[in-house]
Amino acid sequence: MAVMLELSPYAPLFLAIAVTELLLGLYVLSRGRGSLAARPFLGFAVLASGLSVLGLLMASSISLQYASLLDRVLWLLLGLEMGLGYRLSRLLPLEPSSAHLGRGGRSYVLLVLGVALLLSATAGAVQQDRYGWFSASNLPLTASAMLLYVMLIVVGVRRKVAVMDDREGRARTALLSLALAFPMLLLLSMIVLGHLGLPVPRIYGLGELVAVSLVGYGILRYGLSIPPRVSERAALPEGNLPALQQGRAYLFEGQDPDLMFRCVQREVGQGLSALIICRTHPDQLRARYRLSHTPMIWLAESPGPGRVDPGNLQMLYHMTLEFVKGGPSLVAVEGLEYLMVNNELNKVLRFIGQLRDNIIVQGNMLTVAVDPRTLTERQRAILERELEHVVEK
Repeated sequence: MAVMLELSPYAPLFLAIAVTELLLGLYVLSRGRGSLAARPFLGFAVLASGLSVLGLLMASSISLQYASLLDRVLWLLLGLEMGLGYRLSRLLPLEPSSAHLGRGGRSYVLLVLGVALLLSATAGAVQQDRYGWFSASNLPLTASAMLLYVMLIVVGVRRKVAVMDDREGRARTALLSLALAFPMLLLLSMIVLGHLGLPVPRIYGLGELVAVSLVGYGILRYGLSIPPRVSERAALPEGNLPALQQGRAYLFEGQDPDLMFRCVQREVGQGLSALIICRTHPDQLRARYRLSHTPMIWLAESPGPGRVDPGNLQMLYHMTLEFVKGGPSLVAVEGLEYLMVNNELNKVLRFIGQLRDNIIVQGNMLTVAVDPRTLTERQRAILERELEHVVEK
């Protein structure tokens, strides 16, 4: 098939948008490697750049057959963009819970691919006006897909801001998350106007440029992998628990970290914001201790929202310190043994020591649970010297 193009007068704008989106994605990746959102953001920026190039080809094509093929590719990329955009929205800021469709795994990827292929398969019908070709495919299906994407982002935003106690953080989260919905709303309006016979310049990628600029700035400026501070009135646990004080660091020794988590449950129930770093799956902890919204970081080697590789102590340290800067806080660490397996011992002990110093200086609280059977006498002595040993009453 011969490709026949007549360069659109908007070609410089299309190319400028495509190059800007790609450069922004690469820049954020290079400067924001500490953010869990940096890699998904690069993928979103690459797809946005590809859409801008496709927009230029659609506007420049003088072949119906070629325009039809481009329309199919365009909808394939749009489906992938919506899937990646939704995943990215879950990291603005980091979701308190990792429980969502597919938990970032294969099922979610397969669903996104299925939707993208469906949109591509039903595309191909195009019409032409003075601004070039535009999609005339199944409008109800494509509109439903885009509106569903927007609705999922809006629902996610409402759920997150409802439990955040920082007004500035709520506004920032809403703005940056809704920025990811803007490209689909803009594109849908372009398509509808075309169907109504009201042609407008279709600068594909323009909405994505707005989203990429805002979200990229947010990742670099605000460290959007920092868990959000939330307030929740968890049910107070039963039993006589040891008293804990702000500005102190505690060591809970035992085969079961239940005592530490019951103390955390009590402190959260009394209004203290907490961050939990755990090896136990967050779903189990939420169900057992009724901590529905308290942010939890799951130590896991497999990537996904709400997870951090146990070997990345720098990330854990950064996220924790940024969290406690927001006000009175409790940081609970469960899974110290797992950190020791995945890191050099001295690095883990240094991590705990630095964490303790910074948390105490700011008047916050640190609790660490460990099974003493996994420690040598020297390791145990070091921990008991750094942290106050808690004995169950």
